[in-house]
Amino acid sequence: MFLAQISDMHFRSQGRKLYDFIDVNACNAEVVNQLNALEERPDAVVITGDIVNCGLPAEYLVARRTLQNLHYPLYIIPGNHDDKAQFLEALHPLCPELGHDPQNMRYAVDDFDMRLLFIDSSLAGESKGFLTPETLSWLEEQLKAGGDKPTAVFMHHPPVKVGSAQMDSISCENGDELLALIDRFPSLCRVFCGHTHRLIFTQYRQAIITTIPGTVHQVPYYHHNPAPFYNLEPAACVMHRLVEKTGLVSYLHPLSQYPGPYLYDATISCPVDDE
Repeated sequence: MFLAQISDMHFRSQGRKLYDFIDVNACNAEVVNQLNALEERPDAVVITGDIVNCGLPAEYLVARRTLQNLHYPLYIIPGNHDDKAQFLEALHPLCPELGHDPQNMRYAVDDFDMRLLFIDSSLAGESKGFLTPETLSWLEEQLKAGGDKPTAVFMHHPPVKVGSAQMDSISCENGDELLALIDRFPSLCRVFCGHTHRLIFTQYRQAIITTIPGTVHQVPYYHHNPAPFYNLEPAACVMHRLVEKTGLVSYLHPLSQYPGPYLYDATISCPVDDE
């Protein structure tokens, strides 16, 4: 299994820029082309929410037109910036696993040696997240059915506080209920999120909990200052690969322009000076 996870694309309507100066549509189109050009090709691309910025039909038209150019299967879940009904109408053709009920978007992927469970943590009209009783019940049943098979959950909001003054106030309100499932099911060993616009790792029992950067703009990590800052530090995605005898290995893959790659040459690395 080899997955590319991106998040928080925040598409705008045709001709509109995020905050009137960030061309997220062009930047996201470049991300699509970078992923298509990868030498080692993922089995699928995962997008963990906030596909668009304002939940507008015109934004979803741009998002679908761009995302349909990805040459991989897509696994998508909504975030707090998404409108559930508009999200489902626009993106169901790209991710049929979403089903047909905008209030109950959740699905399992059993094509790999690790089970992948996708759940919707968004709460209509709110920036914070919330897991409905129906979602938690479905998740419990999936974990029971999966037995000992290693399992990863993908959701938008992190289920724990991560120490960010800005983002902790809008994390998943009842994330402790997901932690209770981690207590009960040792197979649940990864929780991958978006929302924070930053790579953050923590752990609860056997489960590593990770949030990843956005595809365009990021959120600075301040522990005490809750002001809503954002910046344009380099974007990245996270790749997830199952490695034999090791298990799941995740690593950062830059989405910004940079020199290289260069091929290592020992004669250049440690040259012998002529005398």
